[in-house]
Amino acid sequence: MLYMASSNDVLIHINLKNPEKIVKIPLKSPVYKLFLDPSGRHLIIATTQGDNLYLYSKWKDFLPRPIKSFKMIIESVAWNTPFLLSIAGDTATGTREILIGGRNGIIYEGLLESKEDIFKQHDRSVNSVFTLPERQPITGLCFQWFGGPGTEGRRGLVVVTTATRIYQFVGVLPDRRAEEGIRLFSGLFATYKGTELSKS
Repeated sequence: MLYMASSNDVLIHINLKNPEKIVKIPLKSPVYKLFLDPSGRHLIIATTQGDNLYLYSKWKDFLPRPIKSFKMIIESVAWNTPFLLSIAGDTATGTREILIGGRNGIIYEGLLESKEDIFKQHDRSVNSVFTLPERQPITGLCFQWFGGPGTEGRRGLVVVTTATRIYQFVGVLPDRRAEEGIRLFSGLFATYKGTELSKS
């Protein structure tokens, strides 16, 4: 899957298995960045106004929907790559938990769900989990889990970059599935709140 945004506010989609078919989708706001998950099914369209859109590749009308709760200028996204590239992820309609880095220096935990009946309640799909002390735009985000579901002491590693710093966060993750809530990372970041962060 190839996505491009043109200067005249048009989203261009090309399936490289059928490159002759080009889909053009007019947008109402200038595109700032595009974030496509590793499976090619989920696309976040970040705009310069902070009114962001979500496009799921299997929607019949193939039109982006506004993400009401993602009201921010998005600088980076950390996808749940192990899940999205798994057999379960291939048949799922959502992303499970992801991390979002804002221009305001805040890290958010969220999820995207393509089902229409759930999508109408999308305002509950994001929570801020940590604010960097320097409040600079978060230019890069990634996370990795160690130990499968049900493993005692399952741990997570989050790496965050800004224009001048690299941060790492390590902590224990709760043993519960994303469908039960999206606060998977709250405990990990909670141990760092109110402490002096080491900087690389």
